[in-house]
Amino acid sequence: MDSLLNVSRRGLVKWGLAAAGLPALTKVLGSSAFAQDAGSEGGKKGAVGGRADSELFTGNGLPGGGQLEIRLTQTMYTSDPDQLEVAQRMKPFDLDSWVTEWTRVAERNEQMAEKFAADGYKVTASEYYLRAAALYRDACWPQPVTDSRMLPTYKKARDNFDKAWKLVRPPFERVQINYEGKMLDGYFRKPNNPPGKKFPVVIAFQGADTMAEATIMGGGAYSARGMAYLAVDFPGQGGALRLKDLHLPPDTERVAKAMIDYLETRPDVDATRVGMQGISMGGYGVPRAASGEKRIKAAFMSSGSYDLKADLFEYYPPIQERVRWIIGAKDLADARKQLAEYTLQGRANKIEAPMLIGYSKDDRIMDPAGALRLYEAATNSKRDMVEGTGHVQAANAGGPRLSRPAVFPDWAAKTLGAEV
Repeated sequence: MDSLLNVSRRGLVKWGLAAAGLPALTKVLGSSAFAQDAGSEGGKKGAVGGRADSELFTGNGLPGGGQLEIRLTQTMYTSDPDQLEVAQRMKPFDLDSWVTEWTRVAERNEQMAEKFAADGYKVTASEYYLRAAALYRDACWPQPVTDSRMLPTYKKARDNFDKAWKLVRPPFERVQINYEGKMLDGYFRKPNNPPGKKFPVVIAFQGADTMAEATIMGGGAYSARGMAYLAVDFPGQGGALRLKDLHLPPDTERVAKAMIDYLETRPDVDATRVGMQGISMGGYGVPRAASGEKRIKAAFMSSGSYDLKADLFEYYPPIQERVRWIIGAKDLADARKQLAEYTLQGRANKIEAPMLIGYSKDDRIMDPAGALRLYEAATNSKRDMVEGTGHVQAANAGGPRLSRPAVFPDWAAKTLGAEV
């Protein structure tokens, strides 16, 4: 048991249905499991420790309390030749090296796309444009607003994405949604069923660094299960942040309202069956939205959060400047002040929609303790938890996490009554 006491300086978080009186550390002590585990082992839930300081890459004199930006690494465990080349060439934790290497492979794929397009090979050209777009997004996401490369790189990603879908028929339609007088750009995807059918729908609430062009491509997991899927750059995300200077409000139910108001106008959507999916920072945005927008009938998130300041901003210092930009604070002191409003305190018990709260016990970016606090406070929601769904930086990307079961699409389909 001595090793358990050293898991984290934050201490072990008791994991289990606390209200039901389950003992702590069920996995360690051999008690039966009560929730799903999305990891490679499957079927158990147990101790959650949070950030393990001994496993961090530390560096003296660096911003973020001496903690390196662990997201600026590329694993060698990949069969993708461009990713492997970046892993072999880049300097880990170095922003300039990151941008240089991802941009280089993006440009090469863009050039190949242009050659195939000129030769009349539309499908192949589209595939290479999509690869280029994804690689430009990789180069773009960590670039701060002060970086002169940020906007050109982002525009390159959008441009290549657009070129790809001019050559072949896209699996989505482009949409614009009115959010308090501002138009947000996004994409809507639905199953290929006969005309006239109304589908339940899932709204994606993206993370701090996610962009709608990437998110909509993952919507196939939902359309294959009989659901429509809406991916929009919300305020504080993608083009809404970079092109329109729109920032994420604490009361994310305002954003959810705009999305559902739009969905109610569509003849192919059953707006009485609306779910919302949270990715990373969306692990706060979704439950907060569900606390105020009662039209949300299913809420699920990969890394649940109760308090964005405690669970992300203070837990993972390298992301503080990005969060400052996202919420529109003038400096870090102002960000800390504003983040006092980004919380479920006094609101979690207002959530009535069923919830599936994800976390990773070894997540180094979002504190898994926040998922537990959300679970314990949301007493009026029929809720459960699922381990192994948090940030992949907690383990080597390319390993078992990429083959974990489709927990969230399956849960959404069942909860919203989707028909395949």
